[in-house]
Amino acid sequence: METKLPDDFRGQPIFDIELCIGCGLCSLNCPAKAIEMVVVDGKKYPQLSLDKCIFCYLCADGCPRKAIKTSPVFELATIDKSSLVIKPQPCEQKDKVQVQ
Repeated sequence: METKLPDDFRGQPIFDIELCIGCGLCSLNCPAKAIEMVVVDGKKYPQLSLDKCIFCYLCADGCPRKAIKTSPVFELATIDKSSLVIKPQPCEQKDKVQVQ
């Protein structure tokens, strides 16, 4: 049986790194300090710690490029706390980065 979630459900934030300009507003707006800007291939990108995130989406509200979106992902339980850190990772193509 599939779970039907409300349209405005706030699941795991999804970062579209291709839209990200590395301004850091998401990190500045995060009241839980769950977003840290890290350098990947000479450019700053957001790294999200889901164990700190309060799913308020102030990061998405303040993003000038709309690079942060809601998702229906709600099953975040894990025994490996490091899996809750979403790091920007280099893609196969040069100069592109994706979130793992």
